[in-house]
Amino acid sequence: MSIHAIETIYAGRRFRSRLEARWAVFFDEVGVSWEYEPQGYVIDGQPYLPDFLLTDCGTWVEVKGNENALDISLMTAAAQHLPEMPYRQERGPRLLILGPIPSGSRRGDWGWIGLTPWTDPEEGSGIEDHHYGFGSYMKNRRPWVLYNTSEATSFACGGPWLAPAHDTYESGVPEAYNAALSARFEHGARG
Repeated sequence: MSIHAIETIYAGRRFRSRLEARWAVFFDEVGVSWEYEPQGYVIDGQPYLPDFLLTDCGTWVEVKGNENALDISLMTAAAQHLPEMPYRQERGPRLLILGPIPSGSRRGDWGWIGLTPWTDPEEGSGIEDHHYGFGSYMKNRRPWVLYNTSEATSFACGGPWLAPAHDTYESGVPEAYNAALSARFEHGARG
């Protein structure tokens, strides 16, 4: 049995999946400016179209509904090779990987894997990974590093990548997660 994403219209745009539309609702709720699929690239000989660009912080975003759909080697290569974009506020991670929308009922903030390339003249180069949340520091209009995630699993250590870590010390944005979860797109409804 094959499961296919449901194309969804929100804010005058056609999204390839309902999950992507829900993340657009979330970004609107927290005041993060976004563009949907602004540009495609060829990464290591493979076509790649990032789902979003968060324009305030220059962060590319990939949204996946399940772990099996996530190509880890492509995400690592994308973080290294996607162009560094201009930003309006403060820079976020180069690539942020988002999964299914969690419930906003827990106290604290959810942390998502963000990847940023680094280069050092003595040590070479690599990928830095941290969990990023949208709560306490949304005044800066970008995802913020969470350092107190209790369920933190680093990208480099093997995941899971789409299950967000939880940081009980930071204030979250439960209203935004709940708005994204409860957005109704059925029967031709447009967000």
